[in-house]
Amino acid sequence: MTELSPSDQSLLQAVRQGHADAWQTLVAGYQGRLLKYATARLPQPADAEDAVQEVFLAFLKSVDQFRAQTSIETYLFTILRSRIASAYSTRWARSVCLLQDLYARDTAEESLDALGDLAPASPSVSWWVSRQEQQQLGRQALADALQGVLKDLREARTFRDLKMFELLFYCRAPGKDVARLLHVEEGLVRTFKHRCLQQIRAKVTRPGTAPEDSPLPSEDLLTQIWESLRLSCPKRSTLGAFMLESLEPEWFDYVDFHLTTLGCHFCRASFKDLHEQQETEQQTLFRKRVLASTVGFLSRGPANDPPPLEPGGGQPV
Repeated sequence: MTELSPSDQSLLQAVRQGHADAWQTLVAGYQGRLLKYATARLPQPADAEDAVQEVFLAFLKSVDQFRAQTSIETYLFTILRSRIASAYSTRWARSVCLLQDLYARDTAEESLDALGDLAPASPSVSWWVSRQEQQQLGRQALADALQGVLKDLREARTFRDLKMFELLFYCRAPGKDVARLLHVEEGLVRTFKHRCLQQIRAKVTRPGTAPEDSPLPSEDLLTQIWESLRLSCPKRSTLGAFMLESLEPEWFDYVDFHLTTLGCHFCRASFKDLHEQQETEQQTLFRKRVLASTVGFLSRGPANDPPPLEPGGGQPV
């Protein structure tokens, strides 16, 4: 599972201890990207501001229960997305990337309980607790398996396959569309998808059990886990490097695909926030340069003004 950075761990600990300056730092660090995301998906700016305010309030109320199994950013985006989906029932309000807006699939209302068993006629409290624990362990195992496959693809620098993996399991795009977008044969897409599912199944198979004896993981559940953890989303520092065009060409192309073709709404909001921050910083630096170069020419009053020239350009007597 995703681990918090040392800076986020320190910030979270300070917030839990009730330090107001730490809370101000957290709000200032995340409000921009959250507001960009909400503004793009809600009808009025005031609605977006209210939604983001509710997100921070919900986070603060649940901060002691936050187990840091994902980043603070992802946790805040998850709360915000849930708030928006509750208030607006359109599929567009729930989709996580631009391509999902083209398909009729509705992940928010699908039954994704693929790890659970049928409940007994009168389930006991202990049964429910055990069942929830098993589901959580199963989801964590699938998340680890997905991250393992993604890690292998990144380390191998097979960016075409990384794009294909995102389209199939994050976006859930049809195979024919994946083939068209990546300019490959549909048969290659089917083979790749089958191989990925087999790899994931092998990673979650219990010791002593043959992989072929375990069921293939539910694609709907894989997508839900991917969406909740944003497994393939670039780090904010990577988005910053992309904005500055300092990434290697292959990485630059992949991040561009993630932002523009896949159209991850979370990363697009974060990128827009970064871009506006950069513009603000550049304007501030420019203003400082202007002031530094002109302040010496400010008027110092009539007594310090140079004497006027005589008519015709002559010097005063």
